[in-house]
Amino acid sequence: MNKMSILIAIMIIGMELFFWIRARRKNKTPYPMFKKVLLVLFNIIVLGILMLPAILFPNQIDIVPSGDHVIQTTLVTWEDKNRLETFTNDGSNRQVSVKFWYPVEDGNYPLIVFSHGAFGIMDNNASTCQELASHGYVVASIGHPYHSLFLKDANNKITFVDQNFMNDVYADNGATDTESEKRIYEKSQKWMELRSADENFVLEQIISMTSSPEQAPFDRITTDKIGLFGHSLGGATSVEVARMRADIDAVIVLEGTMLGEYTGFENGTETFDPTPFPVPVLDVYSRDIYEKARLYGDSYVNFYLGSKANDYQYKIFENAGHLNFTDLPLFSPVLAKKLGVGSVDPKECIEQMNQMVLEYFNLYLK
Repeated sequence: MNKMSILIAIMIIGMELFFWIRARRKNKTPYPMFKKVLLVLFNIIVLGILMLPAILFPNQIDIVPSGDHVIQTTLVTWEDKNRLETFTNDGSNRQVSVKFWYPVEDGNYPLIVFSHGAFGIMDNNASTCQELASHGYVVASIGHPYHSLFLKDANNKITFVDQNFMNDVYADNGATDTESEKRIYEKSQKWMELRSADENFVLEQIISMTSSPEQAPFDRITTDKIGLFGHSLGGATSVEVARMRADIDAVIVLEGTMLGEYTGFENGTETFDPTPFPVPVLDVYSRDIYEKARLYGDSYVNFYLGSKANDYQYKIFENAGHLNFTDLPLFSPVLAKKLGVGSVDPKECIEQMNQMVLEYFNLYLK
């Protein structure tokens, strides 16, 4: 996977640096005692850095797809000539990368598009994408540049998360005063505008490629049935795009507040879109987050949408945490524990979630 390649590269560079420094000291005058102490400390720090990826990213727990289709992947990067990249000042257009999972066998398969959360990556839910593809779907996972922790595009260019975006996500987090909540509202609307534009652009690109297909996976996509899903901020993106478009048939939100449903900020609180949500939506929660949200009733945007939606369902996972709805606990249990998981067995949780996602999309797309 791309993240493991980067970590291995970091380890190799670190090792080269470590041994180069040691080699430069060969046949030189011995260090004074205080410099020897500093060198020992430096060596400890360098070796600690080299060992960190092995600690944070041990061997991944593989989840074998249950479907009959053999899966293939491909990565594309598209330039949106109608949008400038706002995270840079060089006048370049925004470029969006998409990783596809799809059946090797020729056929006509429904399309499903995934959007990762803040600081997520394209492989955030690789096991879910593989499961869907193995059952006859073409799955496209969007990498949102500068919102992704890191993104390696089809040209091997690596883009890291924007520091200002990271600061904005954490600023005012948990604050309840009116000014802080207004700032959170204003920031979230900018995030949603950017992400929904990414997803709409990707959908239009895919649709245009399927009109005269020349290569996989575009030669086997049927756009008669399209599903969207996402984790956290990506789930909010999926809901907003489904609200915008008439060609979306089902949406799944993996523990994400539906920020795109906000229409304004009045009297110290957000206002919501009162129009019934037209697309079937499945809202997925951990028990802890669900119980906290339930205290607000319909003043929580997801429940407000649910009360007016034409087809709204929700699912609660017991003993799960926010990151249990991604693959992170499978390949980095240490990091996932720091960021937020429950006591549930991570492999069992993600397998149950993948099965739920498959069954829901089967219901509405097949």
